[in-house]
Order: sequence, then structure tokens, then C-alpha cells
Amino acid sequence: MKKLFLLFISTYLLVSCVSVQEAQNVVELTQNHNRIAIMPISATIERKIWMNQDKYNELCRIKSEETQQRLFRQLEYYSRSGALHAELMSPDEVNAILFGAGYPATHITNNDLCSLLKVDAIIYGSIQVREPINEATAMAFNSMNSNMMIITNIVNLDLSLYDAKSGQQIWHTEQVNQGQMGSIKENMQRQLCRRAVRNLPYTLKKRRYKKAYATMSGF
Repeated sequence: MKKLFLLFISTYLLVSCVSVQEAQNVVELTQNHNRIAIMPISATIERKIWMNQDKYNELCRIKSEETQQRLFRQLEYYSRSGALHAELMSPDEVNAILFGAGYPATHITNNDLCSLLKVDAIIYGSIQVREPINEATAMAFNSMNSNMMIITNIVNLDLSLYDAKSGQQIWHTEQVNQGQMGSIKENMQRQLCRRAVRNLPYTLKKRRYKKAYATMSGF
């Protein structure tokens, strides 16, 4: 009963939406990748009234690097388990090279980024963390009508995979978590990062990739 109650609460507090698009031969392309890099993820957070521009920019930068690190740790797990054969560049190495090239102030194309980092593919994207209504306001509304479905937190994660050889984006996912009262933004972000990495075509245990991998392997 307790487990059912916790499941009910989790379902009530969090509403998720996931969209994935990919090239028809995405498995074939990704299995030719020997080295990949995760770019700093462009981040936008909810701006509070007390934040000046410098503070806001700094918090967005921290969120960008934090998301990049989370994605790296998730992919690193698959690398340790053998599900990911490609070498994964560390975020520190990626960012040091990019900083030396003047990125992001200096515009660099995806192809040139792959050449600069000496990788076969890059993962890039954006994250938005918003708070449409704060908890105090939500509680006030809820006291007037307990049946109201008030969203207090929204996290959007948008990721793409770019293949250097074909010069094309070969995979894209857009994911949204909407949390009600009691939801925790950090947990929502972790969940989206885990789910996004699990949907990458490098993780061949994913059901929709198994057939393509079996065909490639001649099974």
C-alpha cells in the first residue's frame, strides 16, 4: 500500500513528455563513432527579482556546466558497462579546448567543432528551468480550490547529436518535466538527463535499436 501511495504521489507531482527524432541509419552512423564530446549545454534559468545581470549570467553558466557534467556521468556509466564503445571526452578537456578557441563568443560551425575537438560526433543542446508560480502562491490557490492542477516547476531539455562524417544532425530529443507543489527542480533535471542519455543510439539495449544492431551484426 505504501509503495502504491508513493507511486501515486510521484505521478501527481510530475508530468513528463518525451519526443525523439532520428535518422533512419542512426545506429549504423553512431557505431562508426570512435570519439565523442558533450558540448556545454546552453542554460536559461528563472530570473529572480534580486538577480542583477552579472549574477544571472553566472548562474546560467553554472547550470550549463552542471548539465554538461550530468550528461557526461550518465554516458560514462554506459561506457563502464560496455554499452558505449566510443571514447568519451571529459567536460574539462572539452571546455579547455573551446575556451582556447574563444567559444562561444567566437562562432564555430559544428563541423569545425568536431575538427577542433578531434571527435566523430558532438552532443549539444539547451536546458530551461522555469517557475511559473512559486510554492507560496500555489498553496494560496490550492487553499481556495484543492482540485487545481498548479504547475510550479517546468524543465525543458533539448539535445541533438551531430555526426561529423555526414555533416548532419542525426538524432534529436526534446523532453519536458512539469512539476506541481513539492516537486524539486534538481531531481527533475537529473531525471531528464538520465532519460535523454538512455534514448541515445549508443545505448544499444534500447528496444528500438536492437533490431538495427542485430541486422548490422548479421544475427
